[in-house]
Amino acid sequence: FFTGLAVSIAFQASLFNIGGEGQANLGGLGVACACLFIPWPHWSLALLGSIIASFAFGAAWALIPAWLQAKRGSHVVVTTIMFNFISASLMNYVIVSHLIPDGEQSPASRVFAESAWLPKLNSILPVLGETPLNISFVLALVALVIYGVAVWRTSWGYQLRAAGLNPHAAHYAGISISKTIIVTMLISGGLAGLAAVNPCMGSTHYL
Repeated sequence: FFTGLAVSIAFQASLFNIGGEGQANLGGLGVACACLFIPWPHWSLALLGSIIASFAFGAAWALIPAWLQAKRGSHVVVTTIMFNFISASLMNYVIVSHLIPDGEQSPASRVFAESAWLPKLNSILPVLGETPLNISFVLALVALVIYGVAVWRTSWGYQLRAAGLNPHAAHYAGISISKTIIVTMLISGGLAGLAAVNPCMGSTHYL
């Protein structure tokens, strides 16, 4: 859901964000920072903190490719692919050098506190029976609705689509193409970063 929305919203502005992998990696780092270093009293608060952190980390990883496209004309396909490889190396460094517990060999952080584990949906709706689905599925549906409203029912969404369909006409109409590119890529990177919430908080419970 999240990486699909990330690609889709960028595509509305005729941008091909191929960096979802790297942005999701950094989103995972945001989730880990939120869950490892803040003693959340309840999973709902941990989820809120992780949403903010993963979105911010993913958006930050998309910022440089966005700026290069908007200000220097560097094609976002090339830069986002390159940033995927950079993110892999960065994550290896951060995990191996800073997050592995003392005495451990596995390249992984320590396990999150149970208050930062997402509950499965069958604990809320027993009628679902055995399912690996957790509450992040609801978050994905909410993101889908927000995406639809923002892109198709707001003036910003109109400007976004206009810039994607015809940037010259949009510029003539007073729409800032550079600003549109940067803001769209930030949102796209943030959505990709949110993809890390499910595997980190709902499945493995570590980075």
